[in-house]
Amino acid sequence: MSQDELKHKIQQFFKSYEYSNLITIDENGFPKGRMMENMPLGDDLVFWFATGSGSSKVAEVKKSGKASVFVYRPSDHSSINALGDAEVVTSDTIRTEKWKEKWTAFWKQGPTDPNYVLIKVVPKKIIYLDFAAHNQEVLDC
Repeated sequence: MSQDELKHKIQQFFKSYEYSNLITIDENGFPKGRMMENMPLGDDLVFWFATGSGSSKVAEVKKSGKASVFVYRPSDHSSINALGDAEVVTSDTIRTEKWKEKWTAFWKQGPTDPNYVLIKVVPKKIIYLDFAAHNQEVLDC
């Protein structure tokens, strides 16, 4: 499969899920995963997540600058795993662009609430496992 075909397959796979597992490295050097609400995955294949500025994941991303995003399809055990560089984004412009009104329940001041930040994961590679076909493909980003 070409890299363009694989990219499209990854985008379609991700689009069908509301949540994924964001994995960071904790203060003891261990991988730590948690379920996060997905935002749309654009052509740039950058993953975005909203979180509280005081969360452990923010501290972990600031410390290591690395993260992984994992999405699993239980019906056939297929998955995507994106490994890349992560950063905490506090830009009012970007936070407003990514804002969802339902988040007002968490961040009362809206998209400029100082407790609302974004985690941006820019993948270096994305591994697509088509378990049913016993096939694994790697997209180099």
